This record gives sequence, structure tokens and C-alpha cells, in this order.
Amino acid sequence: MNRLIIRHFIPAADSGVRCVPCEETSGYLQSIMESLAPKLVNLDIQLVLQSLEIHEITEANCGKLNYISFFAPELGLEVERPIEEVLNAGVTFERCENCSLADGTPFAMRTLKTEGSSFAALPPGILSDALIRVVFSTMGSCGKGSCASCAGCGEH
Repeated sequence: MNRLIIRHFIPAADSGVRCVPCEETSGYLQSIMESLAPKLVNLDIQLVLQSLEIHEITEANCGKLNYISFFAPELGLEVERPIEEVLNAGVTFERCENCSLADGTPFAMRTLKTEGSSFAALPPGILSDALIRVVFSTMGSCGKGSCASCAGCGEH
């Protein structure tokens, strides 16, 4: 079975940081895992969700929170691809009133800009769209997880 790894950076419980968008995105990822993983098994693809916890969060590294990427070396996707690259979306950092460092200071939250909208918490539709694009790209003829027909290796 070929593994497709979804990596999601979240605050560790011991960090003292609360990130509502991370919590919401995490819940949506769990839901997608439950609904799509059984279907992908028929394509010989095993979805693996890695929730990577950051233990010490500061203003310097809080931008890594809610970062999502895809990695599937067995399927030809040998370089980790961030969700914004998969979706050809922009990323900004916007102040989040529901996000605070351990000392209570609010911080700028990683925000995905796509299709004319901004998302701090990444909804199921955006996550599913990215996952489906990655799956289809690994099934393409280039096997690199990104070709001209699926977002840009430029070889085809």
C-alpha cells in the first residue's frame, strides 16, 4: 500500500497556546480521513495524518501553525508540497483574536487565500480539493506529483 502523508502543524498541549483555526482544521482533517481513506484504499493509497506538535511557540515561529503539506515518496511525490502550492493559493498572516501565545498575546495566523476568499481554519471543501489534486497528480504519467496537467512540473 502506498502512503500519502498529510502533515499538519499544531500547538502542543504543553505549549500554552490556543489556536482555534488549528483546532477546527484538525477536526476537518479527521473527518476527511474517516470519509476518504476507505475509498483511497481501492486505489492502493493509504492516507496517513501526521499531527506535528510545536512545543515552544513564539511570534517568530507561530506562522508554522496550521501549515499543511502532502508527501508521498512511494507515489512519486518525493518533495513535500504545501497546500498553497497544490491549490495555487496565496498565504498571508492575519491577526487572530482567538489565537494567543502562552502569555496571552494575540498572534498573526497563517491564512490561505484562494478563490477570492480567506481561510484561517481550512474547511473540508478546501482540504478535499487539495487532497484530490494530490491523488490525481500522483496518478499522472510523470509520477512526480506535479505535472503540467495537474499543476506544473513542466515536463509534459
